[in-house]
Amino acid sequence: MYIIGTAGHIDHGKTSLIRMLTGTDCDRLPEEKQREMTIDIGFAKIDYPKFGTVSIIDVPGHERFIRNMVVGAWGVDLGMLVIAADDSWMPQTEDHFRVLSLLGIERIVIALNKIDMADEETIELATEEITERLTGTRFEGADIVRVSARTGDGIETLKGVLLENLRKLSRAADTKKPYLFIDRVFSSKGYGTIITGTLKNGRFHEDQSVIVLPHKTETRIKKIESHYEGLEESSISQRTALNLAGMATEELKRGDIIVTENFFTETAEIVARIQLLYAKKEIKNNLGIEIIIGTITIKAKIILIGRESQGDTDFIARIRLDNPWHCYPGEPFIITHPGGYRIIGGGTVLLPDYETVQIKKELKTDIALLNDFSMTDIALFNIRTHAAISEETFTGRFSENEKAMQKIITILVDSGKVVRSEGMLIDAAFHEKAVKEILDSIRGKVGPNLTEIAHDAGIDPALCRILIKEAMQREPVVEKEGRFFSGDTITPESLPEAKKELLAEIKKSGISGFELDQANQDSQKRHAKELVRMGFLVSLDGNILYHKDTYETLKHSVMKLFDSADKISIPEVRDATGLSRKYIIPLLNRIESEGLVKRIGDFRMKA
Repeated sequence: MYIIGTAGHIDHGKTSLIRMLTGTDCDRLPEEKQREMTIDIGFAKIDYPKFGTVSIIDVPGHERFIRNMVVGAWGVDLGMLVIAADDSWMPQTEDHFRVLSLLGIERIVIALNKIDMADEETIELATEEITERLTGTRFEGADIVRVSARTGDGIETLKGVLLENLRKLSRAADTKKPYLFIDRVFSSKGYGTIITGTLKNGRFHEDQSVIVLPHKTETRIKKIESHYEGLEESSISQRTALNLAGMATEELKRGDIIVTENFFTETAEIVARIQLLYAKKEIKNNLGIEIIIGTITIKAKIILIGRESQGDTDFIARIRLDNPWHCYPGEPFIITHPGGYRIIGGGTVLLPDYETVQIKKELKTDIALLNDFSMTDIALFNIRTHAAISEETFTGRFSENEKAMQKIITILVDSGKVVRSEGMLIDAAFHEKAVKEILDSIRGKVGPNLTEIAHDAGIDPALCRILIKEAMQREPVVEKEGRFFSGDTITPESLPEAKKELLAEIKKSGISGFELDQANQDSQKRHAKELVRMGFLVSLDGNILYHKDTYETLKHSVMKLFDSADKISIPEVRDATGLSRKYIIPLLNRIESEGLVKRIGDFRMKA
């Protein structure tokens, strides 16, 4: 299913054109009949053989009802911009045209109406102006169809052109995360509460449990209809009526959201890309505005953080909502002046919860890294501003499905911009900085615990618990009874008693060393391995261990042999060190691993 939405200046014939196309009068309200003016959104349908039923949404053209226009336009797949031939492009035509663009509508068709009211020259001039207005926009090259809603001229051609454009649309997304913004609520005798809206992103089923936002109330779908036809399952991008169980009409209102899986984030402040209709000098910090998002209008203030000059029409800002609402990254919205009469521009939600930004002072730096505002770009921005976020939370805040989000994550990880670790997605720059600060904290104290390290590094203890493992792979760090020790800072005197005794014993053993497989206790073996990691002991082959001082003495004796010879043999090493062959070979291999000697047959030469 697809949705066609009208747009255009008041009295250019949108409602009359739909009546001629479908036989349905979309002006359903008595006030609309009396005033002969569309006030609220209306609905109709066209049945195309071998294609299916297409919904049509009629919207008001008067500037006083711009909120209702946006309510009808937000879920549109194909826009039908109606322009009267005798008036041509008017102020509200421009506003509606921009709304279609700002909401990301993929394609539009121009219905040049009232050709019966204009001569050929006037029609040609109107066509030329429309073509010129479209040039350089996303809708350049859109079809222009001459019609008359009064006489019926061109109606069949318009139907055909609409179908051609519908066939060229991208397939409606089915991400298995269906949602519907309520635009009407009423009660039906024998059924109870009915809500209507445009279904996106998936399908609803009869008897399915759904959640109503912002109430977070769970309810059940008793019945589904579309254009008065009962359905067991709704279609994607379809005008849908839901009969909800156990909810009174007074509990619901236009703007509420129906979901099965709640990927919306409740927030009082968002970070968004703002696109103005014009460069307006009155856009200033803390300007009072209204945003129309989904089918609700919310009062808010705009906080400028990424606008370089008054002439910028595309910039980043924070929007502080008067009342918390629910939104998702990538969601479009429209901005108006208070009262909703004048459109300022539109925007896209980049970050739905500014409150959770990890390091707010770096937000401008993060903004500068945004490139094309693709979903991958927005996803990286969400990870970067949080510094680190669980993969489950991250994928659960987007309208895209799990497969699409995993593809984005893979791109970000492969590019080196994000680190994936134990279910966490971590900004690469933050990851590097955090690991360094963890190591600095461990070096700066003797045996700090995890809480102390996390505090010093300025990161969450749960994240610190993950990153400290990576820190331990970079440098010799040992954990003992919940405390962490670095080989750079720890001294023999600060060692726990058991390790201190073992170290003294191994030092006393001299060149006899210590063999792990001869350890009489598992704890002794564990202590010995930890002493190796701390740098107090040196492992020759994974089994034979020496005190570091003993090893250095032996290494010095071996290397001194090269003072009088170019190559040395095993017997010469034995004479110089007093070691048996059992120890000599591992010792020479260890020295070779340090790049000091190399083996040539039975001899060793200086590297």
